[in-house]
Amino acid sequence: MNEYSFADMFQHRHWSEELHETPWWQALMADPRFHAAYERNHHMRLKLSKTSYLKKLMRSESERQSFIAGVLQPEPEHLSNWELD
Repeated sequence: MNEYSFADMFQHRHWSEELHETPWWQALMADPRFHAAYERNHHMRLKLSKTSYLKKLMRSESERQSFIAGVLQPEPEHLSNWELD
């Protein structure tokens, strides 16, 4: 059986859409430097696959600041290596 139920998938989609509609997220994605760093950082993209993390981002300014720092100053093991992909 799948790990996620339909209700979980719908809830994740709802929170993901909410996040992507915020001016905060849109401003981040409009910044070419941030967007490029985000694309290389598979760890932070993976965190966004969790509904609980999306809720934290929507509700907490400190979590948003941690997200930005995690994207811009990642641990080396959290970066995608396009040569190996």
